[in-house]
Amino acid sequence: MLTIERARFPQDAPTVGSLVLGYISFLLERSPEERDNIQKKYDPDKIDELVAKFEQIHARPHGDLLLAYRDGKPVGCGMMRALGEGVAEIQRVFVTEEARGLGAGKALTLALMDQARKDGHKTARLDTGRALVEASSLYEKLGFRECAPYHQETPYLDHLIRYYERPL
Repeated sequence: MLTIERARFPQDAPTVGSLVLGYISFLLERSPEERDNIQKKYDPDKIDELVAKFEQIHARPHGDLLLAYRDGKPVGCGMMRALGEGVAEIQRVFVTEEARGLGAGKALTLALMDQARKDGHKTARLDTGRALVEASSLYEKLGFRECAPYHQETPYLDHLIRYYERPL
């Protein structure tokens, strides 16, 4: 059975760290030629710092950090933050290999969209790697449409990224 829960800190920090390391490995696997740029954004040697940063950026009431569990085992994560007036950004939706195809990515994305809506946001945005075709397919099925870049946080990765948005 799949369940979605809000991460609790500090007790869930190791789980978040493990899933983020899986996310980094997945990005490196899909875009090995971009290893240096990916590690520039997500340094796996600084996972504790990344988790602390994500805990802060995605803290309630201006964001959320969710974990997906299958039969009690953590199999995914997803994050959301307020970008501006009425706009939320969904970030780092990741599902472990053994849970892919079971609906965890969709459940995480829908839960984050629901929370963004409850928080008063009218628009959801996200970006994903061009090599992550399964993610793009999911987002398009959920009504996201490709849009112009909405941030310049990682210009060294822009050639790898597709940007999406949809009304909530």
